[in-house]
Amino acid sequence: MKKIFFPICAIVCTCLLLVSCSPKIPFSQSVRDKYKLSETDLKAIQFYVSDAIVLKRGEDLNREKQTDNGELIIKSGKNIEQLVFKRNTACVINQVTDNNKFSVSFEDAANKFLVFGSEGDPNEYYSLKALDWNKGKGKITYGDQTYYSNPGSQKTFLLFKMKSLRKINVEEKVVKGKKVK
Repeated sequence: MKKIFFPICAIVCTCLLLVSCSPKIPFSQSVRDKYKLSETDLKAIQFYVSDAIVLKRGEDLNREKQTDNGELIIKSGKNIEQLVFKRNTACVINQVTDNNKFSVSFEDAANKFLVFGSEGDPNEYYSLKALDWNKGKGKITYGDQTYYSNPGSQKTFLLFKMKSLRKINVEEKVVKGKKVK
């Protein structure tokens, strides 16, 4: 009995793990329409970004001058701030701004969000939106600052997990049969 129990237990555990792991799939307008997802529904779904997003902004430092041994020395530089959203970073919809755009939060600060949306094509994924795109880099406001995204970030879109559960009710009646009278 013990020899049979352990392999069966292993098979059942493996099946449960396979069933419980939901793949991440792209979010599109057709998914939203098919399941009639309201703003409340959307806010309850855990989303993820498909690819890394890197936002950068830089500030020039004040130039300093000094003299040393008869030479003029000029010091200058730049401070660069970089925000990295790794692939599969979890996020939530903060607000539906219009029918095709969402503000998506990655942290608790109220004004720190990115905008994702589609242009109306039902099969188009909800991708990163910017104030302006130039050579694949987007001008994006995050918090109270303006950043520039990494090249290719306009192709980053939202992912989510979905499970499909089926409920089947089976009514069973055992027929006793009929004998000759």
